[in-house]
Amino acid sequence: MNFFDIAILLFTLELIFNKFISEKVFLYSLYLAVITSLAQIFTVGYKWQYMPIYLIIFFYAIKYTSSFSLNNKLLRYSLFFIILIIYAISFLTNFYLPIPEFTIQDKEYSVSYEEIHIVLDDREQPIAFSELSNLEPSGKRELLVDIYYPSNDTTEPIQLFKNSPSNWGETVINYLNRTWGINLPTFLFSHLNLSYFDIGINLDPLPNKSPVIVYTHGWAGEKIFASDQLITLASKGYVVIALDHTGLAMFTELPSGTIYNTGGTEESSKVFNVMLEMSIDIENTINYFKDNNNNYYYADFNDISIIGHSTGGGSAHLYCLYNNCSTLILQDPYFVPIVEELGSIDLNSETYFIYSEDWYQGYEDNEQLSEIEVYRNFVNNKNFARGYYLNDSAHYDFVAFGSISSLTKYTFLKGTIDYENSLTANNNFNLSAINRQDINETDFLTKINE
Repeated sequence: MNFFDIAILLFTLELIFNKFISEKVFLYSLYLAVITSLAQIFTVGYKWQYMPIYLIIFFYAIKYTSSFSLNNKLLRYSLFFIILIIYAISFLTNFYLPIPEFTIQDKEYSVSYEEIHIVLDDREQPIAFSELSNLEPSGKRELLVDIYYPSNDTTEPIQLFKNSPSNWGETVINYLNRTWGINLPTFLFSHLNLSYFDIGINLDPLPNKSPVIVYTHGWAGEKIFASDQLITLASKGYVVIALDHTGLAMFTELPSGTIYNTGGTEESSKVFNVMLEMSIDIENTINYFKDNNNNYYYADFNDISIIGHSTGGGSAHLYCLYNNCSTLILQDPYFVPIVEELGSIDLNSETYFIYSEDWYQGYEDNEQLSEIEVYRNFVNNKNFARGYYLNDSAHYDFVAFGSISSLTKYTFLKGTIDYENSLTANNNFNLSAINRQDINETDFLTKINE
């Protein structure tokens, strides 16, 4: 909780227990509660979790100005307990649904951020993506790309999405409701637009050339879903590029409007084609920066590593199959469609596999081909492969859902591993893999026995 959270909760608590303080202290508490609430709304942003608190403050303001009081003792005590329960609910929702803070572990450099809109004049929007979204089946291919790069300038946490034209928290809820047949209220994650990121804007890059890391998200993922890992990598001296696969991403806010993902794998005529088009997105993005970078970020495009999650892992493999990659990091890669299409997984670069415990142990008894069976039986050139799994984890422990709420550890989104532990394990794994260092087993990381 930040300063405003603590101040508002304390001042409101004083209002609730006003019978134990003097009228002068009560009046000061009321003034401060109102001022602090307004300051929070205008500086941090509106939080739905505080609606009950705002109503309590408003109630006491009306009660004081109108000199309203209840003579009936039972009604007075009932009202007190109702207000106390409302306060407790607001407090707990703030505790369990906090504003996420994407911090940097063991920061060496500050990190600067820029979002870039890429329009590809020589490529049409692929049918593989228009099948899954509100994307028009014709028109030029458009991509939104985040770039993080290291800097020696100082930074402090900022909000990237506070004034975003659409609320990506609502988009997450809508996607979960549609995909899993649940009915969560759409406002539940609306506070995600207030997220803090430990980055700066328009900082001077490091004067020396930095290796490049590209992040490719999974099915209906988002380029910001692994921001906690990506800004950590940038702070270690890498230029990190994360792209939305427009039409497959959960949402992409193009200048012409927002493109939403509307379908699952059953809506796709061929999942392999989706991953193939994703790999072309990666190639187009890298070529765009090669042609237009003018060395501003001092990025070394002769040293490119790829990180891919789920379907993004499949696209990362397809890109590296036909292009030079220094290192390939695959987080729960979705390879079954590639095996069905190509017959095997052929590696030609150093490849580090990390599976969730769900994917490693949870689906081996399934009659269908599982991903761990793909790793064991269909990966060629195993001398390039290093395999591990993240203990007590689920498929989404490789993205930042855990920073949204501690409640997610009890849902299908996450395993029982704590968010901080999963982030530390992922960061250590990524950095060790990119530097081609030995990765030691830990409490959270286990090597796969061949």
